[in-house]
Amino acid sequence: MPGADLRRRFNLWAWRHYVDLEAGHPRLSYLFWEATLACNLACRHCGSDCHRAQDTSAELTGDEVVRAFDRVASDFGARSVFLAVTGGEPLVRPDLFEVMERLSRLGFPWGMVTNGWSVDDRVVEACRRTRMRTLVVSLDGVDAESHDWLRGRGSFDRAVEAIGRFRRAAFLRDLQVTSTFHRRNIRQLQPMFDLLVRLGVRDWRIVSVFPNGRARRQDDFLLDPAELRGLLEFIRDKRSRPQPIRVSYGDEGFLGCEYERQVRDFFFACLAGIRIASILANGDISGCPNIPRSLVQGNVRTETLKDVWVSRFRKYRDRRWMRQGGCAGCGEFAICKGNSMHLWDSETGGPKLCHLRILDEARKAGCAEDAVPGIVGG
Repeated sequence: MPGADLRRRFNLWAWRHYVDLEAGHPRLSYLFWEATLACNLACRHCGSDCHRAQDTSAELTGDEVVRAFDRVASDFGARSVFLAVTGGEPLVRPDLFEVMERLSRLGFPWGMVTNGWSVDDRVVEACRRTRMRTLVVSLDGVDAESHDWLRGRGSFDRAVEAIGRFRRAAFLRDLQVTSTFHRRNIRQLQPMFDLLVRLGVRDWRIVSVFPNGRARRQDDFLLDPAELRGLLEFIRDKRSRPQPIRVSYGDEGFLGCEYERQVRDFFFACLAGIRIASILANGDISGCPNIPRSLVQGNVRTETLKDVWVSRFRKYRDRRWMRQGGCAGCGEFAICKGNSMHLWDSETGGPKLCHLRILDEARKAGCAEDAVPGIVGG
């Protein structure tokens, strides 16, 4: 094993040991609030299967949300927990900023993920007034043709306009663009990079489609081995020298020694239930919004997040139960722990997606970066 790989392997084991220690002393620092499952779009790859006609009758009312987070503030300390507001599309919730005004007064630092469609000057000012710190805007193509195919007509222009509005407002700590890559847009990596430079974006998070929700019904969305390897090579290349944009791989999957810490700032770890929790739209308590509902641990309508955090979540913190199916005989299980929990398939008893297996297929096929024209470059 080459020296660099040996050092990375040692660092991986050291990091895994640290995560195991963290699992023994869980500390909530990041909390998702799934504000609604309603959405003004119906994206082809939506992991939550959201749509315009979503039934929201079972969702928490504004007062219920505030009561739940008032207890979180009392039990954990609001300033020590970052609140990530997601959906669905948070901006379709009519009382969103009334709720966020009250949660912000409790002391929660917060950020939001949006498709950008509803962003106007009024929304920007409401975000400023409620002291929003970070924003993630989804942009999934270099032009309207590619982005709108995935998300709906007019959505590209709305997302670009939203990025511009918040850049001009200049009050955010971080304005990030997240882009989902699939087989139809994978060769747009460099053009997307160039577009974001022109838009003045400084933080770009790249993810690849994983088979949840509607994406699970789209077989041609998942990158093949050569494409996944090409995407990671692109990111590693961009990170190897100074760039006007910080580029990182956002999919929480174990990538092995070849790419770990090369395509993002940290080694792999799924911290759901260890540092991360979520309050879902109907009040359910889980590790993160993408995790299967079978792993819900309680509901804020009948119990507090602290009680659930302290007395449950064992499946999140001791993942030996995930050593089954294809993971049973894997030599990397001690580090990988069955990959991220949002990829777990309770029906098959294994991960829906194994990055290691896909990358191993690419290596066996001899897929070098120059074998994937149009992906790595620039």
